[in-house]
Amino acid sequence: MHSMIVVISFLAIASFHLALANPLSQLFGTINSETPPFDIVSKGSKYEVRRYRSQLWAQVDYTVEASTDFGDKLSIGFRPLFQYITGKNEKKQKIPMTIPVIMQQLDSDSGRRRMAFIMPASQFSTLDQLPKPIDTNVKLVAINDPLLLACIKFNMNLTSKRVTARETELRKATEVDHIQLINEQASIRVGGYNPPWTLPWFRTNDLCIPLVNQA
Repeated sequence: MHSMIVVISFLAIASFHLALANPLSQLFGTINSETPPFDIVSKGSKYEVRRYRSQLWAQVDYTVEASTDFGDKLSIGFRPLFQYITGKNEKKQKIPMTIPVIMQQLDSDSGRRRMAFIMPASQFSTLDQLPKPIDTNVKLVAINDPLLLACIKFNMNLTSKRVTARETELRKATEVDHIQLINEQASIRVGGYNPPWTLPWFRTNDLCIPLVNQA
């Protein structure tokens, strides 16, 4: 019975996937979208230190109940950002989707969170090139610092427990290598690379924390 439910669920997801005219390969984690460029500065046993270039973000800050799991109610942030890149802007301009989608927990006590889409570097280099959002909750910002981040990759769906475990793992690994990371929770960036219908085992996520020394 359990196997039958799994098969039915799989077919339902696949049908939904095909109905949206997305490549079936995305179900198994294939990544085709543009990603922000970076250089690998060094590698540890479980992580890598990346140097990113400046980025342009469209971001939304929102508040949920403090007890909300990290992976829940993401649509509050996602929906206005997706509407922005699909034409809800002053130029009615469509902007290609890039990955990862950035998620930050700004304040766990108050439930303040942030989601951001990175604007494609292949098309935009300055904020004034971006069409202005119609939704005032969508803010356009230039991210010029910090650019040096320690990042750890992981799969499966995003949950508070999984994100906390990866943060702990990353901090312990970098501490062994005498790399000091920023302690501020709001500085932690969680990146999601796949659409919701990608099977959990094939998902790509990363958790990145800025280095104290940005030299």
